[in-house]
Amino acid sequence: MDINFRYGRETMTITINEANVAGVIGNTMTGVIDPGAEIRRALNQPIASPRLQEIIDRQKPTRVVIVVTDVSRPIPYRNLLPALLNVIHETGLGPEQVSFVIATGAHRPNTDEENQEVFGNLVRQYNFSNHDCDNDLAFLGHLSNGTELWINRQVANADMVITIGAIMPHNLAGFSGGPKLILPGVAGRRTIEENHRMMNQAGVGPGHLSDNPIQQQMLEAARMVGVDFVLNVVLDWHNGISRAFAGHPEAAWRAGCQYARHIYEQPLPDKAEVVIAGAGGYPRDANLYQAVKALVNAGRMVKPGGTVVLLAKCRQGMGDPQFARWMDGVQEPEEVLARFRRQGFILGGHKAYVLCKQLKDKEVVMISHLDQAQQRLAVFRHAADWPTAENYLKKKHGVNYRALILPQAGLVFPLSH
Repeated sequence: MDINFRYGRETMTITINEANVAGVIGNTMTGVIDPGAEIRRALNQPIASPRLQEIIDRQKPTRVVIVVTDVSRPIPYRNLLPALLNVIHETGLGPEQVSFVIATGAHRPNTDEENQEVFGNLVRQYNFSNHDCDNDLAFLGHLSNGTELWINRQVANADMVITIGAIMPHNLAGFSGGPKLILPGVAGRRTIEENHRMMNQAGVGPGHLSDNPIQQQMLEAARMVGVDFVLNVVLDWHNGISRAFAGHPEAAWRAGCQYARHIYEQPLPDKAEVVIAGAGGYPRDANLYQAVKALVNAGRMVKPGGTVVLLAKCRQGMGDPQFARWMDGVQEPEEVLARFRRQGFILGGHKAYVLCKQLKDKEVVMISHLDQAQQRLAVFRHAADWPTAENYLKKKHGVNYRALILPQAGLVFPLSH
């Protein structure tokens, strides 16, 4: 049988004997036919909130900041933004009163070319700026656990803040979107580090909300910033809009999380000796830093001593300089785990720790376009293509090996038991 995986901006098809397939985990749901109409519906039927035009009429802002995600998230902003901007401008606000802040968190800034690709002609009509987690920040006080809340100054000084993102499973925050646009999206490095430092606490994981200390702190930060309105979408397996949720910063996001859980949370069969996982194509597999998310989900479904085959193009290489430094020259996963125990949490290094935790009791065969230097990462076995990877699987597990297949591994997490 043939199974298609998104690989960068292309499709990679693998051919596998049906007898070797223990199951294909995914969802066939497709997006709405008219994305613009779905956005307008959500804006006209806000959840637990007046309509946006009513909020603007009441507050009379002169400076509106719209917070959007960076290029590492596959969000169809060209479908989301026109309807929202029409509402804003119908109240009398001009383009010069509306600016966009790209919520990079601690990631690199979007390039001009990437902004053009994601936002189209809007980049010539509005001011777009990348958040910088080390500069131009405002101190808003302390969060309940004592963490200092440093926020992008432009966001902190805005008369009105609107956040727009996508709700997807997230290995730390439970679900993305909503308050994650504020923390880590437009927060200072120290604030982000203190938040992510809780990564090993109880309650942290995909789908966890009420008992998740990382997500609870994100919500608290969004309340302190004073987000006025949110627009979130849930994406289908092809990055099309399945449904939109607008309104109250917390209530509308939670409604979206419930819907996302319905789409993404899957009943899973028993763990398999082999898992074949796709990172999801660009931008989810733009670099190894992003592709680790898919590997974590795939790792939950493989037996100890088993093998994960990860298809992730990684045309941008490692992705994060600190992550790359932590992985440089590593021969065994325990080297990174010991360093993390010794040095404590370091942003970027934490992703190396997450990766190497996965590698402790399983093997990963990587099909990618990492450059030759990075291909020598000793913690992976590298394969040039699927036939090469399958030949190895047959040698290790036998010709009758059984594999679970996850074409979009980053969007799957197991049902709670």
